[in-house]
Amino acid sequence: MILVVKALHVVSFVSWFAALLYGVRLFIYHSEALSKPAAERGVLHAQFQVMERRLWLGIGLPASILTVGFGLWLAGLTQAWSQGWLHVKLLAVTGLLAYHHVCGGIRKRLSRGENWGGPGRLRLFNELGTVFLVGIVFLAVTREPASAAAAVGVFLALGAGIFGVLRLRRS
Repeated sequence: MILVVKALHVVSFVSWFAALLYGVRLFIYHSEALSKPAAERGVLHAQFQVMERRLWLGIGLPASILTVGFGLWLAGLTQAWSQGWLHVKLLAVTGLLAYHHVCGGIRKRLSRGENWGGPGRLRLFNELGTVFLVGIVFLAVTREPASAAAAVGVFLALGAGIFGVLRLRRS
């Protein structure tokens, strides 16, 4: 039974992250579309509204609920409540739920035609989802908060390096 619940937890977790990462990418494109000429903006805005709503309500929200549900069930089955790594993971998942909530707010603002800081700000915001992904996966696999922190640090350093190289190339 534990392996079945664990597999369902992983599938729902992957689905949730797919919705988060793709959803924010759609927000970037939607944000860019809001600065287009009126005719083009109207068509793109309507299409992005539909895509974002379906992704969010059809995949993102159900997958987040299933991820939390299967995760809690798995923690109960494995009696992991007293293990420190699980407390850190639950804290990270709480942060991820907050990130999900903010993404939902951004979706609603874009749906009303309000731009949320522009494409550049959304590109940076998109990286936060990946930071959660790296940290949570390393916590779940290694069960060591220090290794998860190190993995996030390496990811951030690599990301900053790549971002810096891309900025230099644009100059």
